Amino acid sequence: MTSAERPLRADAERNRRAIIAAAATVFAQEGTAVTLERIAAAAGVGVGTVYRRFASVQDLVAVVLEEKMRAYADRTERAAADAAGQPWEAFRDYVMFLLEQQAADLAFSDVLLAPRGASDVFQAEKARAFRASVELVGRVREAGAVRAEFDHSDLLLMQHANAGLLRGTQRAAPQAWRRFGEYMLEAFRAEGGALTPPPKLWTRALRASEA
Repeated sequence: MTSAERPLRADAERNRRAIIAAAATVFAQEGTAVTLERIAAAAGVGVGTVYRRFASVQDLVAVVLEEKMRAYADRTERAAADAAGQPWEAFRDYVMFLLEQQAADLAFSDVLLAPRGASDVFQAEKARAFRASVELVGRVREAGAVRAEFDHSDLLLMQHANAGLLRGTQRAAPQAWRRFGEYMLEAFRAEGGALTPPPKLWTRALRASEA
């Protein structure tokens, strides 16, 4: 390596870090429906600089969100383990964690609910989280901590509803997700009238996508 090459490599690494940092901020605030041009503007670099390092928005999503997905899977496994001793408390805290993660990062919410996309590492960690959440639900149901009709797919139902809520209220009422979560927990825990069964096609597709 010549002395002339070193500044170029240092500049390239600084640009890469600036792009990733800008992407993390933009994704969290606006979700994944953005362009590389938007990322370039936020990073203060030319769009060609972004394209030389990342061919698509999904490539950037993979880099930015892989570590977050790994932490998410770890947290889900802890919730499943905690449910062996304190089923309701573990479930309650996990539900609020789910909703808070969506509120904190719209891109993470987008990719979490997408059946495909992102990197292989992201999908592997997502599948690990799914398996742990199935274990969690099994334990809280066995303990009688949730209503008998509660189904694992109700977590997905809740997350989709929260995603829509966040899109509509994030600027005006950024904490609305918390009240929504409290209502959902009451519905999950309370004994009440009979519910319609979960959609079979949806639950089968969900399990197939995480296999």
